Amino acid sequence: MSEVPQIIELAGVVDPFLNGGKLISYTSRYLTKTGENYGSIMLAITAKVQRLSGDVEELALVAKLPPITNDFLWNIFQPERTCRTEIAIYKYVAPALRQLQWEMELDEEEIFDGFSTYYGSRVSLDPDSTRVDRNALLVQENLQASGFKPGNREKMFDLPHAKFILKEMAKYHALPIALRVKRPQVFEEDVRPYFQHFNIDSGLGEKEKKQVETDLLEQVAIATNNAERYVEGVRELYGDLQKFRDAVDVVKDNLYSTIVHYDLWINNIMLKYDDNGLPWKVKFVDFQISQYGSLAHDLVFFLFSSVESAALDQHFDELISLYYQSFLSCLNSLKIPTESYSYVGFLKEVHKQAPIEIATALFMVKIILADHSTLPDDYKDLDLSVMSKNVGKEHIIKRTSDIIRLAEKYNFFLS
Repeated sequence: MSEVPQIIELAGVVDPFLNGGKLISYTSRYLTKTGENYGSIMLAITAKVQRLSGDVEELALVAKLPPITNDFLWNIFQPERTCRTEIAIYKYVAPALRQLQWEMELDEEEIFDGFSTYYGSRVSLDPDSTRVDRNALLVQENLQASGFKPGNREKMFDLPHAKFILKEMAKYHALPIALRVKRPQVFEEDVRPYFQHFNIDSGLGEKEKKQVETDLLEQVAIATNNAERYVEGVRELYGDLQKFRDAVDVVKDNLYSTIVHYDLWINNIMLKYDDNGLPWKVKFVDFQISQYGSLAHDLVFFLFSSVESAALDQHFDELISLYYQSFLSCLNSLKIPTESYSYVGFLKEVHKQAPIEIATALFMVKIILADHSTLPDDYKDLDLSVMSKNVGKEHIIKRTSDIIRLAEKYNFFLS
């Protein structure tokens, strides 16, 4: 790995969140390995903080920087938009949702606590600047130091994990809907402006876009023994995904429109376990490409990108129903009328959005399961070649085959 990027004026960002304390010094190191994170540089910070009492203590933080060492990823992730969106989650959305739950007097076990603690942010060293530059910064608690374990992209979630995560995901989706209904002014001023449609493909050239599609179709051809029906079906699905990403229409409010994470896979889910080894708490992270849209996007993408094939094969209807019931339960606890949320209507919404997320899951397989031998040693060298190098890898082909088979089984594409 290259030298750890220097963070200029870190104290100016975190001191206002130290309850009167101040940052004295800090050390930093890379938090993630190459291939574990693409849209940002993640640094683990050990901060020495002097409290009002004079005592000095260590505080474990994470500093998130835009991809300042990789121009290719800078162009793809477009920090002018993605940094603002993620900062808005911690600066505006999380506090608003927490306040709403407190005002509705939810029991402690009902409250959604899926965001990490916020320790400040900036878009530039210039306090008067509104433009994101290469000194943009987001600081959060280090969840690993708080006992949370990151997901392992080489190991899909089993049934108990999937059930637990879906219950919390349902709360994450229900809460912004409740905020929109009960606090419309807060929603319109502090939420909606930051979550407009985002096209991650707009940073790619035509040649690069074509290479991505070629790699995907080659992957599908290998996984299906060159079955034309599946290759052409995925070609059509991927075309629909491109149309979806290119869309410019403003998403309208409906029963299922909320703040969609749009990247809710293994690496962006951290879990804490109880004494019996069962998942007890969850934190969702990496909200860079979050958008306002249908909750079905997160639901389908999570299932097909991050849950064991056997669990999907045997318990898919159970998982979908569990999410639905948890979603209704959260809305009911917030005194939001749910008469319009029929299960039939919910399933229609899932089936409407599913093909887009099947295409996304197929595209993401080569990233999620990328062989370590195909990854560069340094973050600055990451590019699209990672996907090309992973076409044909046995475990990727197996997962590709499973996604296609299960998508067809549940009528998500191909008649």
